[in-house]
Amino acid sequence: MKLNNAKTQRRRPRTDGAGPSFIAGRRQRGAQVESGSEDLVSRTPLIVFVLAFCLALTAWARAADGLPALQVAQLSDTPQPPSPAAVTRGALAGDFLPLAVPVMTPSGTHDVWYRLQLDGNWPDSAPPVLSFPGTLHAHLWVYAPPSYQPQSLWLQQTTDPARFSRRALATVLPHGLHAGQPVYVRVERSDYPYRTVPAVTDLASYQATDLEHVRIVTLLAGIQLAMVLAGICLWVILRDRLIRYYLAYVSTQLVYAMLASGELYDSPLGPAFALLGSHGSWLFATLSAAFSITFVIEFCSLRQTAPRSSAVFGGLRWPLFAAAALSLPPLGTYTALFATVVNLVILLASIMAIATVLLALRRGNRQARFFLVAWMPQVGFTIFRIVQLLAGWPLPPWLEYGFPLTMAFASLVVMLGLADQTMHARNERDIADHLAHHDALTGALNRRALLARLDRAVADAKHAEQPLALLFLDLDHFKAINDEHGHAVGDRCLQLVVETISHELRADDWLGRYGGEEFVIVLPHAARRNAEQIGERVRARIEKLRIPGNGRSFGITVSIGVAGLLDQRDTGSALLERADGALYQAKSAGRNRVATHASLTLHRDAELT
Repeated sequence: MKLNNAKTQRRRPRTDGAGPSFIAGRRQRGAQVESGSEDLVSRTPLIVFVLAFCLALTAWARAADGLPALQVAQLSDTPQPPSPAAVTRGALAGDFLPLAVPVMTPSGTHDVWYRLQLDGNWPDSAPPVLSFPGTLHAHLWVYAPPSYQPQSLWLQQTTDPARFSRRALATVLPHGLHAGQPVYVRVERSDYPYRTVPAVTDLASYQATDLEHVRIVTLLAGIQLAMVLAGICLWVILRDRLIRYYLAYVSTQLVYAMLASGELYDSPLGPAFALLGSHGSWLFATLSAAFSITFVIEFCSLRQTAPRSSAVFGGLRWPLFAAAALSLPPLGTYTALFATVVNLVILLASIMAIATVLLALRRGNRQARFFLVAWMPQVGFTIFRIVQLLAGWPLPPWLEYGFPLTMAFASLVVMLGLADQTMHARNERDIADHLAHHDALTGALNRRALLARLDRAVADAKHAEQPLALLFLDLDHFKAINDEHGHAVGDRCLQLVVETISHELRADDWLGRYGGEEFVIVLPHAARRNAEQIGERVRARIEKLRIPGNGRSFGITVSIGVAGLLDQRDTGSALLERADGALYQAKSAGRNRVATHASLTLHRDAELT
């Protein structure tokens, strides 16, 4: 192959990484990233609360001005359960007692009947929609005029196509409903206590509010799904145990949120989740809480920074895992007491998480800052949500949307924390890798890395049929400098020489320290003439160099041997040996000069055989 001359234009200084400067630069960039992360987390603790309330306000149900209101009455207990036919034909009309507060609640022993009536005729503009919010665990039967045929409403229904979202159980009533005309609702018995306030509004207003709800729920679920997908990609690449814990925590939380909103039942997997009944949301809520404890302990390294608190905090996982197992069919039977205990454990775990991580933060735990920003809003809304569930209050819009917003926010911030932790580990790995392959004093490649990289450079040059040259440098009378000025000055001399050499190297050239005061420069794509020119420039530049030492400066010279790749049978060790031989010639000829090995001179850039 033909050896082509390479351009000898000068580039910016390059030594393939400077030792102390490289490490300082990596640490400075790491400190800048850490400072930026701290600025981020220090500014956001209350922002998510504001966002949660603003988001809830945008989804607040529109007021139905001028529409008739509902009057609710409850059927008093009877010795025998009444038949639907007897109720709907009015045989028990005198047994319905008006409720001062229109709140419907189930019974743990039998079905409860309610009668709903408008206090005025419904206008003809649009049909009315009867809705029951906050009915996650409810199964209702609605009997509407004129036929009073039963209509089943429950969150886990997957057989009939849904007309509305599952934010509430809803049905369209007859268009011409008039004042006093009864609509009957049978509330099936339930082990779990809940309260719902029935509402009636026109179809257009309900659909508009429902659309806003779907947009918000889809946005929040999309954020969490994106974090799950990002976590899966990271885990596939890194196979990190911490990312696996993150995926378990966020994915079960996402499933819980979509089950609680009912949107998951409209997916292709809806029938499978419907088999869990109303216990499905409890199953994934308890699993998410248990997995989150495991993740927090690992993410914040709590076993190292707060071992005692971490042990107590970690122990709260096991009641939650037990509760998850008890919620599975056929064991799943949620009583009010059982639900209260589980909610209190989740509440205690949330508060314990904040307290333990605060302790870790005081002890210098860096990741604790990310966790606190991520979880403080969620813990606040978790407390509100659990109090609302324990008290059986209706779910207000600010809590309905604020709670899933804080979950999405937490998954996003924790993912940022994982990325920050990965970047921090990467910086430390890069520094360790640099120290393993570079000379700590000069920043040039060390001997081991130099020889390995030379072999690769020789193989690449032979494969691409391109020339390759090597310069072997030895500082003249360096031992005398150490003896006269001391090793500290000698070390500074080596650093300045490497810095000086770097100014004459091209972009693809690289420098290594062979040992002591000996250095090797590898010049890819450089033929004999190019190598000799670069070697002469390096020699002349070092000759002009002044080394400060002990109050006065002194000069230094270098001898350089030049060798080049000869043919396809040539090797890196042979090339290095020839360059060392040329260096001996330069030393023997009086030092401070460049000598080229005879094999390269005779070769005259001919084709390689």
